[in-house]
Amino acid sequence: MNNKTPTIDERQSARTAELDEWRRTNRFCGCCGTEMKLHENIAEHAFVCPACGYTAYPRISPAVIVLVTKGDKVLLQRNSHYKHGLWSLVAGYVDAGENLEDAVRREIREEASIEVKDIRYFGSQTWPYPSNIMIGFRAEYATGELKPDGDEVIESGWFDREHLPQIPRSGSIARTMLDAWVAAGN
Repeated sequence: MNNKTPTIDERQSARTAELDEWRRTNRFCGCCGTEMKLHENIAEHAFVCPACGYTAYPRISPAVIVLVTKGDKVLLQRNSHYKHGLWSLVAGYVDAGENLEDAVRREIREEASIEVKDIRYFGSQTWPYPSNIMIGFRAEYATGELKPDGDEVIESGWFDREHLPQIPRSGSIARTMLDAWVAAGN
């Protein structure tokens, strides 16, 4: 497994941010509107409605991020909301009722117009804004002509190890995945 292992401070900071956001956005019961109370077992991290008994747990939004290779090249894209010059991997949220592998295929199809094969788990990283977990995968190019969607993705391309553009900062799962790919050689 190639997880980027966060420090204790990073984990605690992420957990605190996630729980604070959850408490802020779940003050009232979604079923009956009554003010929620913390579960009697504080370790449970849940709110309970004293009127109807509904229990609410912190929501986590899963997202996939994928390092796609084609021979000795990697697919990178420039997203319309990235700062100027930054390139990264294909990523997006998992839809309701969708498994992770289908999310990988859909995001790549939507953002790059290609199909992939040999999808493999890489690792994961919590992302506390607001309450996400990024699940990393590797995949191999299968078919199709690379074409950015022109909306979310404004530019995409295949890059070799020696000619990478500006990529995400160290500590991000995208950078961890790219660093592992570069270090592995062919």
